[in-house]
Amino acid sequence: MSLEPSDRRRRVRAVLCAWLVNIAVGAAIGTQYLAVAPPATTLNAKLFAATGLVSSTAYLSLIPALIVFVAAFLITRPRALGLVQAFVWTLFQLAVFVDTRIYRIFRYHFNGMVWNVMTTPGAEDAVELGPRTYVVVIGAAAAFCVVAYFVWKRWIWTIERPARLLRYGFIGVVACILVEKGLYASADLRRDRRVLAMSSAFWMYQPLTIKRLLSRSFGVSLAARPRVALGDEELFLRYPHSQPAIDPQGARPSVLILVVDSLRADALTPETMPATSAYAESARRFDNHISGGNCTRFGIFSLIYGIHGSYWEPMYEEQTPPVLVTTLTELGYDARVLSTASMSFPEFRSTCWVSIEDKVVDSWPSQYKHERDSMVGEKFATWMGERRAQATAEPFFCFVLLDSPHGRHSFPEDRAPFQPSAKSVDYLALADQPGPEQIRELHNSYKNAVLHTDVVVDRMLRALRESGELENTIVVITGDHGEEFMEHGYYGHTSNYTPEQVRVAFIMAGPGVPSGVETRPTSHLDVAPTILEMLGADPRARGEYSFGEDLLDPPKERRRILAGWDEMALWVPEGVLYIPLEGHKGLVEARDFSWRHLENEDEVIARHGAEIARMARECRWFLR
Repeated sequence: MSLEPSDRRRRVRAVLCAWLVNIAVGAAIGTQYLAVAPPATTLNAKLFAATGLVSSTAYLSLIPALIVFVAAFLITRPRALGLVQAFVWTLFQLAVFVDTRIYRIFRYHFNGMVWNVMTTPGAEDAVELGPRTYVVVIGAAAAFCVVAYFVWKRWIWTIERPARLLRYGFIGVVACILVEKGLYASADLRRDRRVLAMSSAFWMYQPLTIKRLLSRSFGVSLAARPRVALGDEELFLRYPHSQPAIDPQGARPSVLILVVDSLRADALTPETMPATSAYAESARRFDNHISGGNCTRFGIFSLIYGIHGSYWEPMYEEQTPPVLVTTLTELGYDARVLSTASMSFPEFRSTCWVSIEDKVVDSWPSQYKHERDSMVGEKFATWMGERRAQATAEPFFCFVLLDSPHGRHSFPEDRAPFQPSAKSVDYLALADQPGPEQIRELHNSYKNAVLHTDVVVDRMLRALRESGELENTIVVITGDHGEEFMEHGYYGHTSNYTPEQVRVAFIMAGPGVPSGVETRPTSHLDVAPTILEMLGADPRARGEYSFGEDLLDPPKERRRILAGWDEMALWVPEGVLYIPLEGHKGLVEARDFSWRHLENEDEVIARHGAEIARMARECRWFLR
């Protein structure tokens, strides 16, 4: 049955009116988010809280609005359409209400992890709803559905002249969106922590940032932004619970953390890294070590903070520096960050290095990564020479990131022994199931890039030795994540949590570090607490600022946690539990270390329900 033009217009107006009404209702329910948010003490924060509530609710409501819009042209009977729209909008408002309850309790929003903790056998200790909760929620939803139907029938469907409501409603929503996005972009540039932190109160918030545009297109220097005052009040975070107490008369070795991007564990061989492998013979090599994530963002974050990558957003929003860096600088360490890749994307200037941003050097006069890597090595060698000439007594902390093996591999053409070697990475060809020869060429170009970084590492270690500081320096050489070459059907990283993508080379040397090979399970989470404890921090207080273990005495067994963009992963003896943090991405999956679904998937998930619940608690531990 076709609809008359007048009937079609009436339905469109009614659907739009219902959408605006439900935005208002959803925003009213969402005020519960603000009840536990930091107080909006500035005009910008107050405007952002108000407009952000409307803007985020409008964004969330797009899907139910689309469903009702389609139903309006498929369902001809007004009564049936009224019932359908009432049911859809009830589900939407119920979802918003449930999320406000979750957020008020845990300070994070409804996601896949919450759903899995609620439904996975063995996780009952984490969540126990009880029958009263179900009765209240279902009763409230039924009442709202009845009200929504009668509002539709008695007012929205019968309204004669809705043009004014629609006009002013749309103007109001669009104005809120524009103001909210503008305030966030401005706050991101100015490091207005009140506004940035407030954004985490909104479910599935979509930020607008313009740093990359201003930096690349208009030459704006991000390093020139105001430094963050470390004494600022914490907003949503409670990190750390307490600062580690360090003996003022204790040992003060220097610290060099040298990260080679994409350095998977099996790249540390005499063939591809001869100098580093020789150095490892007198150091401690960790053969069962994994990163804290499957990408640079979470690999480096876990390495420096010693906590899970799930804390990236609140740390970034509140511009909160890591305990490792603040402790070392308070102890008088001379800090440097030397990086081939930009420390602005990912936003390490606003997280790991926010308290020492003026010590970051990541701009080099070359377009080629291997040349920039060499410049980083020479910069470090020059610095070591200056320290020796000045007889500098204070210890140093230096973080170095070399980038040649990452993405498009970069290396000198006159030093590329691994052949045939790919000239570039053809991602379109990779999507069409490349053959063994193409994979071999890519792997060879990767090994040529790794070989070049080995030259840079050797240059830095020689400079450290020539300065006389090597023996009193804790040296860590590792990767931020691994790199897969289609061993399991994937290329690169960020796509799974197989050993190829998350196991990394790891070497540690220095005063108090015994040489040898460590085969017990270790993680990037262990680095920060281990270094601090080598300076005299109390191991019993480790949980106040980290989830790591002692690298020099790790447990024989442990469940290791990794983070990705929208998910977490839990390494267990049977394989990997893949845990999405967004509900639309599905439920927990149990896979083997080749990333294939386990046949007894449900059994394995149930067996580790307590570990999933523990992970959920840890993801809440440093939040208010």
